[in-house]
Amino acid sequence: MSRFLFNVLLAVVWCLLTGSGTPWNFIAGLAIGALVMVAYSTIARKGPYLGRLWALLYFGLYFTGLLIKSNWQIAKEVVTPGFHQKPRLLRYPVGHLTQTQITTLGSAITLTPGTLSVDVSPDGQWLYLHCMYAEDPESARREIDDLQAHLMKGVFA
Repeated sequence: MSRFLFNVLLAVVWCLLTGSGTPWNFIAGLAIGALVMVAYSTIARKGPYLGRLWALLYFGLYFTGLLIKSNWQIAKEVVTPGFHQKPRLLRYPVGHLTQTQITTLGSAITLTPGTLSVDVSPDGQWLYLHCMYAEDPESARREIDDLQAHLMKGVFA
């Protein structure tokens, strides 16, 4: 976090040096500051500076794809005749996650159409989910496992 704040400070210094405080000049200062921070992180062996940003952007792309896929599935359900849903309540293990991670996972699940986080068990070991399309519970759990893995790598790494 301190490297990011230093990057913002470098952007402010850039704006002061150029005499322009426009948003585009500040963004240019952030980009130049990011290059300086990448060089500093490499020399000081502090780990990749932009690595976490790329992981977060990758998660954003993955989650956007997941939203598009689930929205498409719901849209097909609405416009086609018949009842193609296979609703099911699932119990998903979350005992190894922190409360923040459980809340974030539950929110991500709820944001995707067709799934809903219903409750967390009182002992915090299980997350109860309602899935509209869960004919095979193991397949549904694998999809949640995939979401959790992407979330842990992209947001909580």
